[in-house]
Amino acid sequence: MKFDSWVSIAYAGVLSTGVAFTLQIVGQKYAAPSEAAVIMSFEAVFGALASFVVLGEQMSTAQLCGCLLMFAGVIVSQLRTIMQKKHAPAK
Repeated sequence: MKFDSWVSIAYAGVLSTGVAFTLQIVGQKYAAPSEAAVIMSFEAVFGALASFVVLGEQMSTAQLCGCLLMFAGVIVSQLRTIMQKKHAPAK
């Protein structure tokens, strides 16, 4: 095998799997369950955006619509929580 393939395999194994999942677990430890669920539901969207930014991949219209629908769904599902925090008395 070429050296180039080993670099890709090591990157996928160490950074994508080891570091990313470790940071995810640490982040979930300090997040409320509802917030962690929202962030986890965006995993596919974050992956699509990262592939666009890092690799320069183009997204189809259907993929962009899917990302927008997921974002809109998360915002709608969290509106009550956002509004309650906004109108809560200061402690």
